[in-house]
This record gives sequence, C-alpha cells and structure tokens, in this order.
Amino acid sequence: MAETESNSEKTVTAGELMTSPVLTISAQATVEEAAQLMLVNRIGSVIVLDENGHYAGIMTERMMLPEEIMIPFMRGKAFRLLGHEVGKLDNIEETMDEVRSVKVADVMSTESTAAEKDTPISIVVEQMVSKNVHHVCVVEDRKPIGIVSRHDLLRLFFDTEHPTMVSTVLLTDDQA
Repeated sequence: MAETESNSEKTVTAGELMTSPVLTISAQATVEEAAQLMLVNRIGSVIVLDENGHYAGIMTERMMLPEEIMIPFMRGKAFRLLGHEVGKLDNIEETMDEVRSVKVADVMSTESTAAEKDTPISIVVEQMVSKNVHHVCVVEDRKPIGIVSRHDLLRLFFDTEHPTMVSTVLLTDDQA
C-alpha cells in the first residue's frame, strides 16, 4: 500500500490491484486475430501496442458485438459492427466475414486511458467512470505492465486488512 501525501492512511495503487501480465496485440493485427486471442485466453479485452511496443489503445469484446444505431426519421432498427453498417441482423455473418481482416488500429478504442503503477486506485476509478470504460491499462515508461478492470475492483470488497477502503475508493467527491 502506498502512503498518500495528505495523510498517513494507506491507499491502494493501480500497480497493486492490476492483473499482470497483460495480453497484448499489435495495432497491425487483424480483428480476427484479436478475437482469437480473447477466446483462447478467456478474456474480454487485449491491450493494443504501437510499433514501439507502447500502449496505443484497447480492443474489447464489446466492440466486436453489434450495436443498435438510430437513424433520423426512420422507424426501423439498424445495427453497426466495428463501424460497418449491418442493417438487419439477418446479415450479421456476412458483415463479420467482411470485418475479419480489418486492422485492430482501425477499430481500437483510445478512450481508455493509461495509469502509472503508483496511481491511486481512486483516480483509476474516476477515469473508468468519467470515460465509461471497463479497463485501464497500467504502464511503465509507456509500456503495458498490467490492466485494472472493473472486475479487479471487486477485490477491494474482500480486503480484510483495509475494510473501509471500499467506501473511500468508490465515493466521488460529491458524495464524500
């Protein structure tokens, strides 16, 4: 546990709560390769690396599922998959065939920010909530060393050494 500057209480850091090692994929890999990596490893996301091995973004299983879109002045539903219009879900297999070869760099999210390993977990939670993301990459010298997911935050509920930590971490400034 790291000590905060404002008081002598211990606080959990991203480095202490992260899952490590983190699985990564090149930005030049295909969506099919990303999906295969997630399926084989039973995970919901992979960290995307640029050509220098630095954090570039994230690819999640949620991104690979169709999303409903609203079309102005239209009564029907339409769907999009990785930026491709599907129309009706009857065409989903055809659309999936089309997007298999799309580069991860073309569809990855850069919304999910990164945090240093000594970042207080309260800051990580704030990033997740404000950006509506489920994962924050933990980096050292811009290289991924772990990941904190919303699932990892559940471990705070079972911290018997610091039972009040959960309420401290999950309260926003407005609630505290």
